[in-house]
Amino acid sequence: MAKQSKPLMALRKSPTQARAQATVDTILEASAQILQKEGEAALTTNRVAAHAGFSIGTLYQYFPNREAILGAMAMREQAHVLAKLEAVFARLDPADPEPTVREAVAALLGAFRGRHGVRRAIILGVMRRMPDDPRASAGVAEPLLAALETRCAGHFVPLGQAGRFVLLRAITGAVRAAAIERSPLLGTPAFEDALVRLVMGMLRAGG
Repeated sequence: MAKQSKPLMALRKSPTQARAQATVDTILEASAQILQKEGEAALTTNRVAAHAGFSIGTLYQYFPNREAILGAMAMREQAHVLAKLEAVFARLDPADPEPTVREAVAALLGAFRGRHGVRRAIILGVMRRMPDDPRASAGVAEPLLAALETRCAGHFVPLGQAGRFVLLRAITGAVRAAAIERSPLLGTPAFEDALVRLVMGMLRAGG
């Protein structure tokens, strides 16, 4: 599987003990609740600490600012999606990848269902980092394409550098735009079908 992109911000202190991990989990859940109910403008370190029931000093042991909190949320979300994709790729038939592509797209889109305010804030946080880390724009679509290239080699003509770049940004760009714009298309079979056709169309065209 392709190397994962770096998170937006690293934790200031790694939660090595169960209690520390529980503290981080509580902070991230409090942040998610604030984002969902009140929006990103309400997400401040003081507000998160109060909502989580901790002192601001405790929060600062792990997160120096709200961008670090958003970064940790993005990293956790990405890890969750990548775990799902790994299971999907195990069923990949190199000669007939479309069913796997469909499952992978469904897993990717599943990350944007549920608490839309939270997803939107995470996506915006990732987009703010793009000028400093161009790899962030590829998102979790990178492992999908890497798996197809590795496991379907010999069955399809390689996309090439340009085709790969365009396909990755097309997938993540469409998903992010739908999430940011709160498009009703995001949870529909038609949106999923369009992404599958995009991937398979370029794969069959061979770049």
